[in-house]
Amino acid sequence: METRTYTTIDLRKQMGEILDRTRIAGEPAAITRKGKTLAYLVPAEWFERYQATAAAQETADQDAA
Repeated sequence: METRTYTTIDLRKQMGEILDRTRIAGEPAAITRKGKTLAYLVPAEWFERYQATAAAQETADQDAA
């Protein structure tokens, strides 16, 4: 899935639409200012899965040490 790019101005003007595209359609979004990416907006499930995976990896690393 292609990441859409929005400026901070787009984000201010279209917050609801961008959030809906991310939440409902599962489309990630890059938020930029002056051509530089400041943040990524991803569906909550993606982030929660990332956190669980990172925690499991940290536990595995500690057990291996």
